[in-house]
Amino acid sequence: MNILAGIFHHGLIVDDIDAAMAGINQAAPTAWTPVRAFDPLPVWSPAGGRAEARLKVAYARQGPLRMELVEAQPGSPYDQMRTLDRSHIGVWVDNLGDAVEDLVGQGWEILMAGASPKHRYGSMAYLVRESGPVIELVGRELQPMMEAWWQAE
Repeated sequence: MNILAGIFHHGLIVDDIDAAMAGINQAAPTAWTPVRAFDPLPVWSPAGGRAEARLKVAYARQGPLRMELVEAQPGSPYDQMRTLDRSHIGVWVDNLGDAVEDLVGQGWEILMAGASPKHRYGSMAYLVRESGPVIELVGRELQPMMEAWWQAE
């Protein structure tokens, strides 16, 4: 599987999404999607099992490789991304469960996912390899919703 063929965003975990958007706009004027709150977003991690995250998320409208900003309230599995690597690449996959299992078989570790392995990891999963970046696999079934969001005013 060529996992990198589906790259569609470069994500960054930020402490304050409004400040991050303003800072980026000063350096390079950027058109942003409306900020969307995921409150709560159910997640699962190997370390903690089921949990909830509270996020604010926005994307740069410019593509095809979009910038994603994610503000996560402390106390969720997203905390590990602040210390491990604040950035990640987002990749579309046709079958999330198969893609996660393929990468795990290659030595990648699951940081968190939208659901447990029993539920084939839901619609998204973050994985990391010792010498590599954090990769967010995103089920292609979310693409129509994401494309509508990128176009929303």
